[in-house]
Amino acid sequence: MNAAIYVRVSTHEQAEEGYSIEEQKERLKSFAEAKGYDVAKIYSDPGFSGSNLDRPAMQEMIKLIKTRSIDAVLVYKIDRLSRSQKDTLFLIEEIFQKNGVALISMSESFDTSTPFGIAMIGILSVFAQLEREQIRERFIMGKEARAKSGKWHGGGGGARIVTGYDYIDGSLIINEYEAQCVKYIYDRYNKGHGIFNILENVREKFPGVLSSETTISNILSNPIYIGKLKYKGEIYEGEHEPIIEEDLFNRTQELLAKRTSKTNPFRKTYLLSGIIYCGLCGARMNGRSGGLLKNGERNKYYKCSDKIIKKRKGIADEYCNKKEEAKEDIENYIISEIKKVNIGNFEQYKRKNNDKNKEVSILKKKLGGIDKQISNLVDLYSLGNIPAEVISNKIKKLNEDKEGISNRINELKKEKDVKHLEQIKETVSQLPNFDWENEETDKKRLVIATLIDRITVFENKVVIDWAF
Repeated sequence: MNAAIYVRVSTHEQAEEGYSIEEQKERLKSFAEAKGYDVAKIYSDPGFSGSNLDRPAMQEMIKLIKTRSIDAVLVYKIDRLSRSQKDTLFLIEEIFQKNGVALISMSESFDTSTPFGIAMIGILSVFAQLEREQIRERFIMGKEARAKSGKWHGGGGGARIVTGYDYIDGSLIINEYEAQCVKYIYDRYNKGHGIFNILENVREKFPGVLSSETTISNILSNPIYIGKLKYKGEIYEGEHEPIIEEDLFNRTQELLAKRTSKTNPFRKTYLLSGIIYCGLCGARMNGRSGGLLKNGERNKYYKCSDKIIKKRKGIADEYCNKKEEAKEDIENYIISEIKKVNIGNFEQYKRKNNDKNKEVSILKKKLGGIDKQISNLVDLYSLGNIPAEVISNKIKKLNEDKEGISNRINELKKEKDVKHLEQIKETVSQLPNFDWENEETDKKRLVIATLIDRITVFENKVVIDWAF
């Protein structure tokens, strides 16, 4: 019998479980010799996770299997092949069985040339998948727990992760030299200096600390410098010592917001800048001005950016044929639609959003129930009460149910999930008294940006993607 050997180990697994690539190879070669197998080739994926099949040696081995030039593949354990139940069963059913190749696990002492072996692989792959999901869940929960307890949830080691701090024994300790650099950045920015100018001065005064404008932008917006931690959009009190006063940090955030809005000179006068898009090619529409009108004012309009830059990657047409939209006409239409919004519209959405979250919660509980059923079936099999084929079929059906529920959860998560419901509600409640004729442009823009995510303009219709 001609056989191929496949070995894999990640750095973490080698450290924790103690079996290396070379050890697996030696044991499998000895096993093949004892069984009288001729080893055609050894495939090795060192340092690759078993969470997917995107591994060089794995892909090369699959190509060999499809040539039908070998009879079997030998692995040390099934989880060396994959830690994903779905991938394991795919390999067995779609790659190995279809090409007449047996999968033989040395440690578990079975092969897929027998019905018992197929059933056992299904059972074992369930446990491999559950183990991987539990490891990932513990990792995520661990990071969140660290943030809630005030401990930084990032990495450590020799690399500098947070400018201004050293990561020592699981805690952030102020690095005095870099902390002075951070204070200098905040001071210069609040005195009106631009980020590029600050970077040039930092390179001169604090050589080796920073390398890009992006780093400065991150420093100016990171609450870690006032003793707080941000994780998954939530802010927690940190146990580390702050470098910047909170008042200075808050003033900086206001300046960042103001200066960002000034990067486009048309934002002040064009109410829809940043949220209006062409319905023909999908490009953003920009505010433009043309010749003088009879009243002496400039003609103002929104124009597809594809027509402005002449050519745009990722669209079917080299040139977009979307005509310009008169600024006054399109803005008046949007305002008229906003005036139709009331608390009733908002409360209706809020109920729908709550129903969606409730359904997700119920579906997650069902997933937990399915995992429990699978575990119970495995227990029954170990007691010898139910044949292996019956167990395998039941587990397969449960996994199909599990996949369907997971797909539904993903669909629900893709639906709009509004994080600022109270801010939207407050804006909606103020609409009846909002003076669209005389109010400041910035306030009009704020109302529109709060209530609308996107406006798409076609030749004969306008589609508004509301924020709720």
